Amino acid sequence: MGTQNALYLIAQLLCHRGTRVALESPGYREAMNVFSHRGASLQFQTVDTDGMCLEGSQQCDYLYVMPSHQVPTGVTMSRERRDALLAQLSHHDQIVIEDDYDAEIHGDQFALPALKASAQSARIIYMGSLSKALSPGLRMGYVVADAEVIDELRALRRMMYRHPPAALQHQLAQFISQGYYERYLKLHVEEIDRRRDAMRVAIDQALPGCHSHSSNRSSAFWMEADACIDTQRLAWHAAQRGVLIEPGFQHFFDVAPPRRFFPFGVWCNRRELINPGLQRLGLAYDNALAT
Repeated sequence: MGTQNALYLIAQLLCHRGTRVALESPGYREAMNVFSHRGASLQFQTVDTDGMCLEGSQQCDYLYVMPSHQVPTGVTMSRERRDALLAQLSHHDQIVIEDDYDAEIHGDQFALPALKASAQSARIIYMGSLSKALSPGLRMGYVVADAEVIDELRALRRMMYRHPPAALQHQLAQFISQGYYERYLKLHVEEIDRRRDAMRVAIDQALPGCHSHSSNRSSAFWMEADACIDTQRLAWHAAQRGVLIEPGFQHFFDVAPPRRFFPFGVWCNRRELINPGLQRLGLAYDNALAT
């Protein structure tokens, strides 16, 4: 029922009080909530331009990572960092939980393969979703792992809700097998590319004081504002002009998180609204700087 449900099932199956889990920070807060709910001991790893930093992660049992496009930064884990991560798995008896939430829609022909495609495949549990490509309302995701893990996950799921709606699964399978999904996906990715390009130009024009940290094909922009900007105050100014943004501090797990970051999603904004929306946000940004 989507990657969030997959993550909950995996944590329910594998984690208990004392299990050590490494998480990215800034990162996906719902993942932190799920592992914390199971009583796991959480270790937060900083994210730089190469992805999750690995220092100290060797002590953990599991590592939850988004190597393709990290949430919220949109950073892609470098080949060198991936090789280092894979090299430590068998040496320290670790398992990676790989969340590849936007694998279907980034359209990058030169993207690095998933960690699951490596020689360490047996030590990697891979999660994906159709929510971003088709519709969040479908609640359809998937897990790729060893057969024993899948059997246990299926048994655990059966105790919760038996199975996802069979009719929906059947219709989606037909949609994929008859080639409609591949045709739709090509058009969808092209539209996302146009929106991303339009947003990048509009950001440069309306927010020259901000810097984007995301990779070129990311489905979101992770923006760093001027050091004196509190993005919660910026969100208030923007809302007065009919533009809604999300302050980025909630993605950090520090006691005193930085307050100058905010994310921009690509697919949620219609192309014709991007430029006027960014212009309004630019005015709100100037007001936030002045107050």
